[in-house]
Amino acid sequence: MQRFGHEMPAAVVRRIVACEDAIAEAAAEVFPLAAGRVCRQRRFPHVFDANVIRHPRLEPVGLDRDLAALEWPLRASGSRHLQISCDGAPLDERVALGLRERGFTRDRLVAMVLPGDISRSAAPDVDVRRIPDEAPTSSYEQAMDLLSREEPWYSPLVSREIIGSLVSKAEAGALQLFVALREGQPVGAVGLAIGGGAATGVAAIVTVGTIPEARGNRVAQTMVVRLVERARAAQSDLVYLVARAADTPKDMYRKFGFAVAFGFDVWLRPPL
Repeated sequence: MQRFGHEMPAAVVRRIVACEDAIAEAAAEVFPLAAGRVCRQRRFPHVFDANVIRHPRLEPVGLDRDLAALEWPLRASGSRHLQISCDGAPLDERVALGLRERGFTRDRLVAMVLPGDISRSAAPDVDVRRIPDEAPTSSYEQAMDLLSREEPWYSPLVSREIIGSLVSKAEAGALQLFVALREGQPVGAVGLAIGGGAATGVAAIVTVGTIPEARGNRVAQTMVVRLVERARAAQSDLVYLVARAADTPKDMYRKFGFAVAFGFDVWLRPPL
């Protein structure tokens, strides 16, 4: 199989964005508005990534009007945040300034691709199983809740909603969910999206997380290795993941062989 590495950057962006679109729109209501594309999961109003604006088309003039239009479908389902993903193209700096003035914060993310084979190996004592056919969904839910508890936003309600959103996308066919087991206990969770249509040949590794007590045992490394193996077996020539530019996991992924393809911003206005 030909490995990624000879495409123009614009082609890489298009393929990754198409895969991100498919993940965001799975099991969601989609509102294609003039100011952007609203993806809403009514059952999970507190989950930022489940209720998100994609492909924003915002201008400095009329910014309040456009934001109000984008907010309406989310407010109608109980969401009180506003998250705008700019992975397709950056916003005009005048718009960025306007968002800051209106209480938004910018988070810089990077899309990282694996040009060839992964440069690390799996830990022999960590088993990565797909749910629900290889492991019960409850084991994935347990791992996801445990790894989320140290987050400042954590509450049992939000944790349940995040898990529910991901499970619903898996049931819609957009994701495969996996749990990592060590000594028979859930110690990590991860997801894999195999693209179709405009994202054919693309695979995304998402929500890589290890519970605090199991860190330092190559759990995350093993999950990424195993999912890369599954992605390659599915004939995915472009395997990528998204990491925060300011956090350390991106450095771990570099050691695995991933390289930054492009950076992009996510703008978030948290609930008032």
